Amino acid sequence: MNTDGYDRIIGMDLSKRTFKACILTKGNNFEDRKIASGHMSPEGRAEWLAALTEKDTVAIEGGTSSNDFARELMATGANVVVLNPGKLHIIFQSQRKTDKNDAVKIAQYVRDTHSSSICSIEVPTEGESLLRQIINSYDFAKRSRTQYINKLHSIFNMNGFPFLKRSGLKGNEARTDAISKHLTGMAFEDAVQAERVITEIETGIERYLEMMRGYVLDHAQAALPWLSLPGVGLITCVSLLAYVGNGYRFYSPAQLRNYVGLVPRIDQSGDKCHIGGISSYGCKTIRKNIVQGGWSFDHRKADCPLAEEWLKLVGRGKRKQTAAIHIANKLLTIGWTLQRKKELYNGFGNYSYLTTKLRREKIGAINLSGFPELA
Repeated sequence: MNTDGYDRIIGMDLSKRTFKACILTKGNNFEDRKIASGHMSPEGRAEWLAALTEKDTVAIEGGTSSNDFARELMATGANVVVLNPGKLHIIFQSQRKTDKNDAVKIAQYVRDTHSSSICSIEVPTEGESLLRQIINSYDFAKRSRTQYINKLHSIFNMNGFPFLKRSGLKGNEARTDAISKHLTGMAFEDAVQAERVITEIETGIERYLEMMRGYVLDHAQAALPWLSLPGVGLITCVSLLAYVGNGYRFYSPAQLRNYVGLVPRIDQSGDKCHIGGISSYGCKTIRKNIVQGGWSFDHRKADCPLAEEWLKLVGRGKRKQTAAIHIANKLLTIGWTLQRKKELYNGFGNYSYLTTKLRREKIGAINLSGFPELA
């Protein structure tokens, strides 16, 4: 990197409780180094941050637990570089891995690599980090609800009521009626306990959904282009806002598709090139939801170009999974373009589809001032 104006290059390797730092000083062309240690407690972090200046470059490996610390480092005025961990493992292949060695490698990598070639990533804002926590909690709550409904279904099955379907146990009233009608004794006690947990989880799920709706209301200019796309509902939209934001850190739709992991794997050997399925390497949260959005076209009427494209793909004998991934890539490409142009998807000929979706998703009085076509 361009070291002009910097007195130190600092590579840090973080763990839950401690950190190691390799400090390369300006003397001797940043060859002189010193190893420092510290604690990740609030006191230890404050002591380390107080020692940093605007003439320091600090590099850390990106990760969920490092985002807050990266923002604290930025507040000191130091130049902060957050490195992409998905690419560092190729650079730092080593038989000897210790915190000290990793810190040294990070510092030397930043020193020896041109600024434009450093595999850095953007630090999410506090709002984006909070939204990611909400999405992760929502996903965990949905999985937990499914597990407890399965448990409740097994209780009925073991006690001689196999005719009750899981789908019939998803409503609170249906569960309560079935328990009081069919079960007694210990089976009744177990079922009541499971039902209480399910109800509590459902309350939490609705709370997370309300938080998501609130975020969409506060970020209408970024949310509406995504929501205007068929197949993109509240959950998918919020996932995109949390991990992509307004899309401006991606220079092209291809970059976004690569980030999500919907690009094909390529295996090259000599003059042979094999193109496989999608890499599945990237943002799992977006990938899961956007592919589900692609699958939604299996039940959609041909009332827009994307639905017509689905029918053409399936009609030519393409597997539906392949068609869903193709449409998911289209959704990302169109959504990125809409964000850049600050426009809404108009494949239906009008925007009644969007207003209907906003009502269905229980999104209240959203600010439409940035989109005069909705007036």
